[in-house]
Amino acid sequence: MALPLPQGKNFIITHRKLSGNFEMPSMEVASDHYALGFIIHGDRKVITPTMSYVLHAGYVNAIAPFLYHRTIPASTDYYESYLIKFSPEFVSDFNTAFGSKILDSIFKHPPKHFSEEDEKKIFGLAEILLEMYDAQEATGLPADAATLFKLKNLLYTILSFIADRGIDDTEKSIVHTSPLSEPIMEAVYYMEKNYKKPIKIEEVAAVSGYSVSYFSRIFNAQLGHPFSEYLCITRLKHVQNLLLTTDMSVTDISLECGFSYPGNMTACFKKEFAMTPLQFRKRQRTKK
Repeated sequence: MALPLPQGKNFIITHRKLSGNFEMPSMEVASDHYALGFIIHGDRKVITPTMSYVLHAGYVNAIAPFLYHRTIPASTDYYESYLIKFSPEFVSDFNTAFGSKILDSIFKHPPKHFSEEDEKKIFGLAEILLEMYDAQEATGLPADAATLFKLKNLLYTILSFIADRGIDDTEKSIVHTSPLSEPIMEAVYYMEKNYKKPIKIEEVAAVSGYSVSYFSRIFNAQLGHPFSEYLCITRLKHVQNLLLTTDMSVTDISLECGFSYPGNMTACFKKEFAMTPLQFRKRQRTKK
């Protein structure tokens, strides 16, 4: 269970800086709040029952109440973010004014990223919100009506901006065919942690507590891919990230991401994305 909001509070914002190897020890779910994470630095892999996706600097991650999730490192870089938590009651005026569909659209996955200009604006707003909140907390007194009004309205501005200007990142997301059961989520988590190593289906099935034959059937039914294909896709998502964020050669990236032979990785990459790794790198960098 994720930590609830502090007693007597229905809104908080914090600035977090964690080591690159930080990972949630288990699946968590928030029972009393929404959460918005503004990724300042670092890369994270998020696993939920309906989708797995990668976060990078400049992304905003939205987690709704009662959504089971787990995050693990997607690189060795330190992880820094602004984290906003707020109760449904705190944004009741927002829902009354704009309708619940806007909030629902924000908290659907995949997460949001922005144009370079919009990214500066949305992260600037989050920083101002943090400064306002910290100044109020420093007084040691409950927020008065005027302060609450300012905090709410800035949060509402942020929510509206995300809804209007946020861009869904579908390239680095894997949608699950059906909601994942807890044993299969544990299997996916294990694969994400160990994708750089040779992984056999027997060891992953053991993590789930199932026999190999039963695990194979359930895994395919819930994820829409056989075990070997899903492992390949998982590795290819990390290949994409290194192609975009480093100048490593295709050979080095291939070995770093768990492929025994660079030629095999290139063939798998072309089959999955209809282009070679170098074509992908060139196309994405041309967009910037």
